[in-house]
Amino acid sequence: MKRFFKRLFISIILLLLLVILAGTLWFRWRVRASFPVVDGVIPVSGLGARVEVLHDAHGVPHIRAQSMEDALFAQGYVTAQDRLWQMDLSRRYTEGELSEVLGDSTLRLDIDSRTLGFPRLAAAALNELSPDDRRLLDSYVRGVNAFIESHGDRLPLEFLALHYQPKPWRPVDCVAVTLSLAKKLSETWEVDLMRERIIVRLGKELAADVFPDHSPLDVPVAEVSAGAPAHPPKSISLRGDGNFANSFAAGLLLPSSGDAAGIGSNNWVVSGSHTKSGKPLLANDPHLGFSIPSVWYMVHLKSPGLNVSGISLPGLPFVIIGHNDHIAWGMTNTGPDVQDLYAESFNFRNPGKYLHNGQWVDAEVRDEDIKVRGQSDYHFTVKVTRHGPIVSHDGDRDLALQWTLLAPGAVRIPFARIDLARNWQEFTAALRDLTVPMLNCVYADDQGNIGFYAAGLVPLRKLGDGSVPVPGSTDEYDWTGFIPFQDLPHSFNPPEGIIATANGRIIPDNYPYFLSARWEAPYRTARIFQLLREGQAFTPPDLLRIQTDIYSIEDMWLAKEILAAAEKRLPSSPDAQFALSVVKTWDGVARADSAAMLVLEVTRRALLTRILKPKLGEDLLGYRWPMSTTFLQNVLEQNLTRWLPPGDADFSQTLVKSLEEGVGQIPSIVHSANRADWKWGNTIPLIIRHPLSSGLPFARRWLDVGPYPQAGMGTTVKQTTQHIGPSMRMVVDFSNMDDSLQNIVLGESGQPLSPYYRDQFEAWYAGQSFPMLFSDEAVENGTIHKLVLEPRP
Repeated sequence: MKRFFKRLFISIILLLLLVILAGTLWFRWRVRASFPVVDGVIPVSGLGARVEVLHDAHGVPHIRAQSMEDALFAQGYVTAQDRLWQMDLSRRYTEGELSEVLGDSTLRLDIDSRTLGFPRLAAAALNELSPDDRRLLDSYVRGVNAFIESHGDRLPLEFLALHYQPKPWRPVDCVAVTLSLAKKLSETWEVDLMRERIIVRLGKELAADVFPDHSPLDVPVAEVSAGAPAHPPKSISLRGDGNFANSFAAGLLLPSSGDAAGIGSNNWVVSGSHTKSGKPLLANDPHLGFSIPSVWYMVHLKSPGLNVSGISLPGLPFVIIGHNDHIAWGMTNTGPDVQDLYAESFNFRNPGKYLHNGQWVDAEVRDEDIKVRGQSDYHFTVKVTRHGPIVSHDGDRDLALQWTLLAPGAVRIPFARIDLARNWQEFTAALRDLTVPMLNCVYADDQGNIGFYAAGLVPLRKLGDGSVPVPGSTDEYDWTGFIPFQDLPHSFNPPEGIIATANGRIIPDNYPYFLSARWEAPYRTARIFQLLREGQAFTPPDLLRIQTDIYSIEDMWLAKEILAAAEKRLPSSPDAQFALSVVKTWDGVARADSAAMLVLEVTRRALLTRILKPKLGEDLLGYRWPMSTTFLQNVLEQNLTRWLPPGDADFSQTLVKSLEEGVGQIPSIVHSANRADWKWGNTIPLIIRHPLSSGLPFARRWLDVGPYPQAGMGTTVKQTTQHIGPSMRMVVDFSNMDDSLQNIVLGESGQPLSPYYRDQFEAWYAGQSFPMLFSDEAVENGTIHKLVLEPRP
C-alpha cells in the first residue's frame, strides 16, 4: 500500500507538472499566433494606393504613402496590429462600457463617464468636425477595421481571455479617445470640495497658509504686454466672501496617480545660442500613470506634403507630440481651473425642476443603462442643469459640474493642422483648436525660432475663481466666456533663449486673467532652469541627462533646516542620531540606495502631520496640495508661530521631533531593523501590472514588469513615484533630425512575448534613449521589417 500511494503521489505530481507545462506551451503558442505580420504583402480593402510600412529595430512603424489619407489608413492598421485591446479599453472607458467586459470592478468608472455624458459629447463633436477632418478620421477608421476584419480568429490574448470580440472601430471612437485624455488632465472638482472643507475648519487666514499658490522658486515664462486689459478675479475662496463656504459643513488607458501632488511633465526649448550646433534643441517628457501597454505609440508618417514623427495616442490618428521637416513641439499640462461646482436648489415636490433666478425650470433627466458582465444591467438617472450634470450629492447639496470640456463646440481635433504646420504662425493658428486640456506647448523651428503658447479654454467668471462650490440658483457666479486666444500666456524668442515648463506657475503677477490657484510644486521648473542656465553648447545627450536628473531641491532645503535645528536640539534616539549623520553627508541626489533620502521623506511627512493635525484633525487625511512643502517653507522661514504645534517651544523642536517620529517609522517601512536596509528606492518600487495578470497568475512573469527599486522622487526632474513617471522622452535636434532621441516606457507592442513588448524598458529605466530615425537614408538603414499594404482588387 505504501508503494501504491507513493507511486500515486508521484503520478499526480507529474500530471500536474505536465498540465502546467502544457498550459504554458499553449499560452506561448496562442500569444505568438496573434503577433502581427510585419513582412510581405497584404492586400486590404479601402486603400487608395500601395503603402510601405518599414519597422525599425524597436518596432516603430515608418509609413510611406502616396496620400495623407492612405498614410492614416496604414497608421490605423499598424496601431491595431500592436494595440487593439488597449484601443478597445480606451473607447469603452470613455463611453461607459468597461463593465460589459470587465465586470462590476469598473462600474464606478462607467457611471462617471455616463454621468458626464461622454457618449453624447463625442457624437456631437464628431458632427461638428470639418469635412476635411472627418475624411481623415474615416481613413484611420478604415485601416483599423481592415485589421479587425482580417484577424477575427487571431486577436490578441486579452480578447480570448475575456471571451469577447471587438466591435468595428467608428469615427466617434477616435473622438472618445481624446475625451479620456482631457478628463485625466483637467479633473479638479474633488479638490474644490477638499478646499472648502478645510476653509470651513480653519477660517480664511489659516486656509490661505495651507493653500499657497506662489513660491520664490517660480519662473514664469509668459510675456505680458504693457497694454493688456485688466480683469482681476473676484476671489471667494480665501480672500473674498466666505459666507457660502461657511454655510455648509481607476485607469486603464491613462491610470490615475491617486495623489494630487506631484503630477506633471517637463518640456523646454533652447535657442541656438545655447547649443553646440547653433540650432535649437527641444525636449519633452510627459509624466503620466504607468500602464501596460505604454500610453503612447511611436509612429512616423510620410506622404506628399506630410513628414511627421513622434508619439500618437492609440485610437486617434496623427502625431500628438513630435516634429516634422520644419518645426518641433512638446506639451505639458498647464493645469488651469476649468471645473466649477454649483449647488443647485431642486424642488422637493417636483425633483425634476430646479431654481434659476426665482423661477423653477426643468432639468434634463436622462436614464442610463450599463451592462455589467455576469450581473444584471445597472440603471441610474442623471440630472443636468444649465451648468452641467449633477456629479455629487455632498451633504444636503446637489452639485452640478460646469466644465470647459462640456461646453458646446469645445471638443476639437487640431493635430492634423499641427502636424502640417511649417512655422510659428501656422502652429499657433492650429493651437486655436487645442481646447481641452489646456497645454503648455513649447516650439522650435528650422529658422532658429523658439516659442511657447499655453493653449486651451479658460473660463471668465462674473464672480469668484471657481476654487470652491458656489450657489447655482442665480447668474451671480456664471461664466461669461473664455480668455481670448491672443491673451493666453505665450512667448516668442525670449531674450534669454530658454523656455521651460513643468506644471508650475507660468504667469507673472501682472497677468490680467485668472488661470489657477493650484500650481504644481516649483522644484522641477527651478532645477531645469538652473541646469540650462549653468550649461552651454548643449547636445541631445545633455538634454537627456537633464531629463533624468535626480537632484532634490525640495529635500535639500529640508536637510538644511534639520541640520540647523539639530545644532540647537540634538535628537535623543540612536536611530535619529544616525539619520542626522547620513543627512550631513548627503549631496542632494535622490539615489535608489540613499538612506538620507528615506530619512528626509519620512521626516517631511511627519513634519507636515505634526504641524497640521492639531488644527485639521481628521480632515488632514483629505489634505492634498502640490505645494505643501512651500507651506512648510513659509511656516519655518517666516516663523509663523500660529502653526507651532502645542507643546513645542519653537520650530527647531518641531523639526527634531519630526525627525525622530519619521525615523521611528523606517523599520516598519523597510521591514527590517537593520540600518543597512535604509534604501529609498526600495520603498517606491516600480511595478507595472497588466490589467489581466491577477486573473492569469501563471502568466504574470510574461505580463508584468517589476518590481524594480527607483531613483528620484516626486519633485525631481526625473519625476519618480510608484504610479507616475516619464511616459516618453524626446529630444529634437534641428542640426540633424536623425540625432534626435525618443523612447517610451515599455515598447510598441501590447502583445506579451512580442520582441517589442518591453524592449525599451531597460533603456528607459537606465535613463538612456534611441535615435529617432527620420531621413530616408536613416530609415532605410534602420529597417528590420518591411510590410507592404496593397489595395485589394
